[in-house]
Amino acid sequence: MNKLWIYFLFLTLSPSLLSAQGDNVTIKGKITSSAADPATKLSVSFIDYQGKRQGFSAPINDGSFEIEIPKQARVVDATLRTIGKDPNASALQQVMRHPLNVFIFKDDILIDGNAEELDLAQVKGGEENNEYNNLRQSTAGFVKQKNRLYSPILEGKISTESPEGKTILEQLSQLGKKENDLQKKFIENYTESYVSLFLLYRMKSSYTSEDYKLAFNRLASNYKSTDMGKAIASTIAKETVTAKGKAAPLFTRTTAHGTPFNLEKMQGRVILLDFWGSWCGPCRASMPHLQQLYSRYKNKGFEIIGIAQERGKTIDESKNSWYKAIEELRLPWTNVLNNENKEQMDIVKEYQISGFPTKILVDENGKIILRVVASATDDIDIALKKIYGY
Repeated sequence: MNKLWIYFLFLTLSPSLLSAQGDNVTIKGKITSSAADPATKLSVSFIDYQGKRQGFSAPINDGSFEIEIPKQARVVDATLRTIGKDPNASALQQVMRHPLNVFIFKDDILIDGNAEELDLAQVKGGEENNEYNNLRQSTAGFVKQKNRLYSPILEGKISTESPEGKTILEQLSQLGKKENDLQKKFIENYTESYVSLFLLYRMKSSYTSEDYKLAFNRLASNYKSTDMGKAIASTIAKETVTAKGKAAPLFTRTTAHGTPFNLEKMQGRVILLDFWGSWCGPCRASMPHLQQLYSRYKNKGFEIIGIAQERGKTIDESKNSWYKAIEELRLPWTNVLNNENKEQMDIVKEYQISGFPTKILVDENGKIILRVVASATDDIDIALKKIYGY
């Protein structure tokens, strides 16, 4: 009888035991690294489907590793990083070790890569990882070129302000656009994939506000309730104030030359509002291209209005950094300072600016044509060419 009860007990418990044993997914594989600084540990971090931050790690022995991670009720993205043998490795050395993104759900994951280029590793395991791996391998050539070009700037050997540095930045921009084009194509073709949501969340600066909204609306609705989906929806909602076809909010200020400026009086001219700051590296890096556009179209009535948001503790500190940057960058267009008379109207807040630089193109009637964050697209160039015919 005891044996019979044990048998029935086994039948009753075994399904739950099997279920418990299957509650994890395994991430394993091979990672090669340099003899000078071998990777000794792999870490995995992610926010689980319940919104809790999770972290796991495992040693890398003879290039091999294996980590057990809890299965997820829905797909979540995770970041993998390698840690070198030297605990005192510099911040630069750590930055040079590029992380890898994978997707955790129900399938085991197999990785084969190099510690110095982990983001280019081959990854298998589950639909999302297989899709993303194919995309990453298609852009790997661009990524390698970007890493090689940016290395001397990151190491401080070449200044971004030097002629050589500016050439490198332009090359990086062109490579980035090629990489973005392939990622955009993926988002367009894989509207049911969580990978598309993940990419879109990171690629805000690669779209105009209008195109970003359209790309998001095409994605499967089941992912829009995630934290990532809600964050994208929130960004889109905030930018409706400058949606295509809406009137640009009017404002007045005093220019850097001490003359009054009224946006309303600019009607009849195509203008570009450039929200920037002297502290903002990408803002400064975009100025040479803006100067090219200004030189090309200013005789046609095109104007640029620079709206600076400075970080000085006082208005005088903000003005000083603003004046200095205008002089250093040799900005020939109209410049105003948001910090001045901000209590009467905060232009940055009125336009719902959350990233710098943000550029907004306005037509002759004061209506919004497009809005972009940073300068990772050619949309402004294309729009101006369409307006002026060249």
